[in-house]
Amino acid sequence: MQMSRTYVLSILVLMVGLVGCGSTEEELEQGELLAPVVGPSKMDDDRDPPKGMNGIRPSCFWAAGTQQALRTLGDAALDQGAGFLPSIPLSQVSESCRHVLRSAVQCALTREQSVRDPVTGEFYTGWWGLAPSWAGNVLDTSGRRYVTACLVQRLNYYGSSVPILLEGPHSAVARNKDYDSQFPLEESTVFGDLFSSTTPLLGILPAFNVYVCWETLLPQSCGLLGLPLLFEKRICDDAILCGLVPLGPCALTCMRNGPYWKCRPPLDLLSPFWTETVRVKLETDSCQ
Repeated sequence: MQMSRTYVLSILVLMVGLVGCGSTEEELEQGELLAPVVGPSKMDDDRDPPKGMNGIRPSCFWAAGTQQALRTLGDAALDQGAGFLPSIPLSQVSESCRHVLRSAVQCALTREQSVRDPVTGEFYTGWWGLAPSWAGNVLDTSGRRYVTACLVQRLNYYGSSVPILLEGPHSAVARNKDYDSQFPLEESTVFGDLFSSTTPLLGILPAFNVYVCWETLLPQSCGLLGLPLLFEKRICDDAILCGLVPLGPCALTCMRNGPYWKCRPPLDLLSPFWTETVRVKLETDSCQ
């Protein structure tokens, strides 16, 4: 899925399920991540959840320290008292990579919930509300899967900040037909669970398996083979860095779950299907 450009050309159809990966420091400074750095703020009505932006840098997301920090956070309540997160030292997650912790809060909590980083003093405010109970309890299995999928759908390799719409069987991101005209392109569905992974954190290989299937032939939807979109905005160009496992078309690898998909790891054919999947939809402007 995330491969060199020369290889992408030979398997272009496989690439349409990509969710992107990474964001530049300059873009982060321009405020393209959703939550405020200091204190909660009111977002514009046209940017209400489940709408949002991608922009997590894969180098920060896959770093061993970050993955360990996320596992640690999943094993405890986000609010450890007086609204403070568990203390994650800068030696584990640097200040330039703490946007991943902020994004985890955005994925999990609602806009009415905030926690404060005790190390940097920053407030992290919720957005999508996929696991609001995490504020006061250990992250449960459903929450682990939904937050993982949300985090992965926000990766962006090239640093292009792309408006996204999240959809899935969770009530917080359930399909709203009013958004269909603004976000008509169904791109990909993702599922995985980083919080339950026991893969050793060696900082070399991805720390967990995350699976992605493509929804539609996005290049055809964009016209001209969709090359401007794929090459400039959404392709994850490094398989090891981005760590996604492509499954091919969702229709061939998953089963319908109402308007969504339920899927399972390809080598675990006897396990129940996962219903905690998250789809990304794009605006038509993403093709330009």
